[in-house]
Amino acid sequence: MRKILFKIYDKLTKNISKWRKLFNKSINWDYEKLREYQLERLKELYGINSWEEFYSKPLTTKEELRKFKPDLSKYKNPTCHYTSGSTGEPLKIYGPSFIQSIKPAIFERGWRMVGWNGKDWILRLTNGEPEWKVFDWLRNVKPMNYKNITKEKAEWIVKHKPFLIHGGAGAIRELTTLIIKMCKEDVLKEIKVQLMSEDVKEHIKELKKYYKEVYAGYGCHELCTVASPIFENTYWVNMETCICEIINKEIVITDLWNDITPVFRYRTKDTGKMKKNLLWDVKGRVVDYYDGPEVKKPLGWWILGPISHRPDIIKNWKIKVIIKDNKLLLYVVWKGKPQKIDWYKKFIKKETGLNVEIIEQKSMSSKRRKLLEIK
Repeated sequence: MRKILFKIYDKLTKNISKWRKLFNKSINWDYEKLREYQLERLKELYGINSWEEFYSKPLTTKEELRKFKPDLSKYKNPTCHYTSGSTGEPLKIYGPSFIQSIKPAIFERGWRMVGWNGKDWILRLTNGEPEWKVFDWLRNVKPMNYKNITKEKAEWIVKHKPFLIHGGAGAIRELTTLIIKMCKEDVLKEIKVQLMSEDVKEHIKELKKYYKEVYAGYGCHELCTVASPIFENTYWVNMETCICEIINKEIVITDLWNDITPVFRYRTKDTGKMKKNLLWDVKGRVVDYYDGPEVKKPLGWWILGPISHRPDIIKNWKIKVIIKDNKLLLYVVWKGKPQKIDWYKKFIKKETGLNVEIIEQKSMSSKRRKLLEIK
């Protein structure tokens, strides 16, 4: 019955069945067939007719993408989202509406590659409140807002024992801490984890103590998931949706479907190694993590989220936590006039017990700096 309902609901909403068929078929293509498919997409999207022409094009940067202003009047129902702000300054990305159908289909294939049968629960931690709860329920996916980790969410894991938890490392570690405090960590031994953070080496080391298996995917908010996990430190590049290059150790990506925002030979500033469609040794920006008696909840990316998603008032920022002084320092460059942001001070005080101090800056470099330092 659930499958029938899903087909009806999917046809009326996301229509991911179309993309499921493509990705289930293309997983069996060899490397050369995938390269041919990529070239077809380059011709259609960018007017590029050969690999020689593609490789002759210059690399692009976040600064260049930030300056790009698309004419949205040409497109029907374009999507819009902000990147996570991992440089300290979020980037607005526009895309065609069908991108929202490609993403869940790619996630599903990635989960199947590590053993999901399509029937067991998947817990997916989302950026903000879930928008498609019925759609997700029909495909056995439980979405939860990672910005609001609660005991109730930890209890859901204990009760339902999902096959896999998919999300950011900080949020998963926070949930894990809650479950350990409940003395229910034994249930984690049957659960797998898929991390979607930029640098997960230390997180994997810690989480392997509790979970059955721990994997990591690689992606950027600028486009669909770049690579899905197949082994602990090895990723399968989703060549149907992007081109991934390694240039001077840096990961460079090209979106093959977004005809609004040109994510083309885009420098990620992350590093890695690659051979054909396998990617490994991925390293990105590091965000500190802390769990100790001095704070109410483990500190990690979640305390940055409310700031990183306010580009309407904040141009650039970074956060430093000084545990011994019970203080959180927010260094900020305002986009316009200074703001009080009492809502953030109250949020941090309530959730962590830390006092927030705002330090205004006229400018701030975002080159390879930590966004969150904990001392």
